[in-house]
Amino acid sequence: MLKTTIVLAALSCMLGAASAAETEAKTVPTRISIDKNNRFLLNGKPWFPICFAPKAPPLRAKDPSGRDALAVLREGGVDLFRLNMNSPDDPTCRQYLDWAAENGMYTFFFLREYTLFDPAAPERPEILRSLIERYKYHPAVAFWKNVDEPAWGGADPEGMLQAYKLIKELDPDHPVWVVHAPRNTLEVLRQYADVCDITGLDIYPISVPKGKNSHLPNKEISVVGDYAKWMSKSVDGKKPFIMVLQVCWSGVTPPKNELVMPTLHQTRFMVYQAIINGSSGISFFGMSVALQGKDAEYGYNWTHWNEVMVPLLKEINRDSELYPALVRPDSKIPLRVSGADDIEFCAREVGDYLYILACKREGARADIKFSGKPLNGDIQVLYENRTVKAQSGSFTDSFGPNDVHVYKVKVK
Repeated sequence: MLKTTIVLAALSCMLGAASAAETEAKTVPTRISIDKNNRFLLNGKPWFPICFAPKAPPLRAKDPSGRDALAVLREGGVDLFRLNMNSPDDPTCRQYLDWAAENGMYTFFFLREYTLFDPAAPERPEILRSLIERYKYHPAVAFWKNVDEPAWGGADPEGMLQAYKLIKELDPDHPVWVVHAPRNTLEVLRQYADVCDITGLDIYPISVPKGKNSHLPNKEISVVGDYAKWMSKSVDGKKPFIMVLQVCWSGVTPPKNELVMPTLHQTRFMVYQAIINGSSGISFFGMSVALQGKDAEYGYNWTHWNEVMVPLLKEINRDSELYPALVRPDSKIPLRVSGADDIEFCAREVGDYLYILACKREGARADIKFSGKPLNGDIQVLYENRTVKAQSGSFTDSFGPNDVHVYKVKVK
């Protein structure tokens, strides 16, 4: 009881310290909504969020060239990062929020155990209420993140549901996101479908030996697609999900493990496979994990940023040609593929064009035939500086293991 009293007293002092001017200055929050196709709207505009976790670069850090670190990430296409709250009165929360807002970025605010109501911790509802009311108007808040990997950790779904209802009562403008571990069963994950607006799963398949993070039989990087299907099924396709993909994780950190990170080819495959299977955004985990050399000095993996993230995000960020297709629903134009049984694809219509995103799992190289009425003439293969020729409603292209091709077809 004494501990609870002290916590609440500290909260009262903390909230009282916020100036009236500060409160009045942030009366219009960033509004995130979800449309009927499970796509995000950021202040009414279609949005495909690109996220970084477990945290941002060190507060007010610079990149190796001396530029503001968040400005560099924002320019490259990153929209938001996870904001970790060390305690309810953590002063760095507002500092990070302000830094993000200055650079046109957002956060998914990790509310930790306060999103799990428990009779053994009666102070949590009041702390959660105070946190939501304090930060909900800040323009850099996009999502609230509740208990991490709750099914694997055995968190009580009912306790999370009570907290979720309070968050939605206090703040209808920011969705709640739950991220699961690649564990448990679909039946268990479905118990958490009502505690969130957005679901998701973190899967890090690259390790020595490979596939340590996967609890499915598939230990290849194509397991990303298997888990994406899981996430959709866990909410019966009624809510969006965001896949969390690997940069670096505890299963590859020395000295107990061999340090290995995804190549550009591997990362590109995982990203596109997640999108093809319905992910409404992408999050990358581990830019601050197991840092080496100069990256350790800067507190962020700028090597991976330059070698993998920069060229990849040019294809899918808000300034890319493909971006409008990423925020569209799947096309109803009938298309067929043949030539291998491990091809996955989706098609999206934007104006006069149909964009076909296709990837191949780990099977042997094959010539894949795409067939459909609008497939005629020269078809551009985006990001590869080439075209393929379609005749009589079909074209053929070669796919190696984990290859991705993006086709732009004029249909009108």
